[in-house]
Amino acid sequence: MSGQQQQQRQQPAVDAGLRRLETELKAARRFGAKATKQMHTAVAADLDRALRRARRAEQRAADAEARATRAERRVRRLERELAEVRSSATWRAGRAVVAVPGRLKRLTGR
Repeated sequence: MSGQQQQQRQQPAVDAGLRRLETELKAARRFGAKATKQMHTAVAADLDRALRRARRAEQRAADAEARATRAERRVRRLERELAEVRSSATWRAGRAVVAVPGRLKRLTGR
């Protein structure tokens, strides 16, 4: 067999191998593109869910802060009202009237 005949026999085998490799490479590229697209879709969906959770948490925090502010205002208002009642003449007179019987009760043990 001459060198030319050997090359001619190897040529179809090499061409078939190259075609097979090119086909596999094409399929791998297609799979890679599809996998990348799916991954990006999944990551984008996860990011959207995380952003919605963060927004809801921020809203809950803002609501809680507003409730706390309202409660603090109410406490200050009620403390002022209590201070006004305790500083009134009626309160002091009532305490003086109740103080004597209360002291007697403690002294007698009843």
